[in-house]
Amino acid sequence: MRTRPQLWTALPFILLYAADEVTLSTRIEDDATGVRSVKITSRPDTKAYVKAFVDEGKVKDLLPATLMRRLRSGEAADRHRVTGDFRFVQGDQLGDLKVTRRVRLTGWPLLQTTYAYSDKITRSEFADTERDLAAAPKTQFTYSVALPGPIDQASVLPPGGMVQGNTVTWTLTADKPSHEVAVSARRPDWAPQILLLIVIALAVLCVVRFLRYRERTTPTRI
Repeated sequence: MRTRPQLWTALPFILLYAADEVTLSTRIEDDATGVRSVKITSRPDTKAYVKAFVDEGKVKDLLPATLMRRLRSGEAADRHRVTGDFRFVQGDQLGDLKVTRRVRLTGWPLLQTTYAYSDKITRSEFADTERDLAAAPKTQFTYSVALPGPIDQASVLPPGGMVQGNTVTWTLTADKPSHEVAVSARRPDWAPQILLLIVIALAVLCVVRFLRYRERTTPTRI
């Protein structure tokens, strides 16, 4: 039996501490499939560790090693940069990442599609040493989600995410064992509604023309 790739969002603390930038972003498509992208840039003095993160295969916790993955790792000026993405087609549940898509009948517009997204980002390889405890609150990473419709501001968890159109972006710190994020969006489905209005308009036009035809052809009684 073919197994589905599991998309666990696990971030090694030592990687966060060593990197100058860690960005995780997910784009959800209309059909609830999606693309997870990762960008990691080292500091000049931590190039070796960021390179080893890829060479030792630890990057699979962020980007599963399947045919759907693209991964690039190499020198960029005096830093080491890792970029990659992974397309997933099972949007209902992949590890801790969940995407749901529902078509609903509401007020107006009558037909709308709602998307709900949630994920749990777990901190790994963390030692309760004095150095790590002191560094954790200052160690940051960026997490963003793009949905097919306008973001529902009230659904953004944790609060404080920056919403721009269909995208919400959080700046999170590594002082917690995990972060749970959630967001939802609603998109009107205009195409079937416009088609329905056209059908109704054509039906009304046919009825009007038929009534006028009957009026012209009906003999006048004297």
